[in-house]
Amino acid sequence: MTAKTPQDHKLPKTSPKTAIIHGVHLTVDPDLFDDLDMLEWLYDIQNANNGGDALAVVPFLRKICGPAWPQIKTALRDPDTGRIPMTAVTDFIGDLMNQIAPNS
Repeated sequence: MTAKTPQDHKLPKTSPKTAIIHGVHLTVDPDLFDDLDMLEWLYDIQNANNGGDALAVVPFLRKICGPAWPQIKTALRDPDTGRIPMTAVTDFIGDLMNQIAPNS
């Protein structure tokens, strides 16, 4: 008979993940990725140069960021131009995915 290892120290895979990006605290429920729409948006974003839809980034980020979306936009906005450069958005997505799903 094999001794059981305590599991109470492990977080369930579906526990919310917290990230701090550009000073904004963001809590993401990993169950969001158990949604075909989210996966389609992510697929389209990653394959934008091969027939995907780069504009899928908007609904993807709105869904992932939830109520923090306005704060994220403010944090990414260039103070000189008032615009949110796509390079900042790309960096944000990379930072976010590294923090909430580092092994994906």
